[in-house]
Amino acid sequence: MPSQRRLRSLVFLLALGACAAPAKAPDKSVDPAALKDAIQAREKEWSAGFLAGNSAAIAALYAENGVSVQPAGDSWTGRAAIAKGEQAQLDTLNVSAREDITEEVIPTGNDHAVEVGHYSYQATSKATKKPVSASGRYMELWQKDSAGVWHILRDIGADAPAKVVAPTKKA
Repeated sequence: MPSQRRLRSLVFLLALGACAAPAKAPDKSVDPAALKDAIQAREKEWSAGFLAGNSAAIAALYAENGVSVQPAGDSWTGRAAIAKGEQAQLDTLNVSAREDITEEVIPTGNDHAVEVGHYSYQATSKATKKPVSASGRYMELWQKDSAGVWHILRDIGADAPAKVVAPTKKA
């Protein structure tokens, strides 16, 4: 009798297993060049939003729950906070040039990627009318949504100090 119970249990478990969801198909390979092109295109949108002083356009590039960690260490979570933080900066500047250079994009699956790059911009302070420039490095975690659109999930930047050129001595 105990072997019949085991047999019924085994048949039940096998039947239950047959009804379970099929195993997930293996991930398709990611085309690194196409991925880098897609991320670079989104970075160009970021620069265009910054040049236009449009913090809402910048924030729209982030996932709903995206986080932007600032060089000073504070962070902005969610599109509304990111738009507010960016706008606070843009309200002080007349931006004349912005460049984002993607150095490397590392796929971390079909729907996530890490980007490493650097940026620079030139502007004029609205308060002092003096030139302002900044540059730095950034790392972003990108996430592809169900429509296939890439959004920034996490963003961290670090300002780079201005490079000092040592004076040359006369020979």
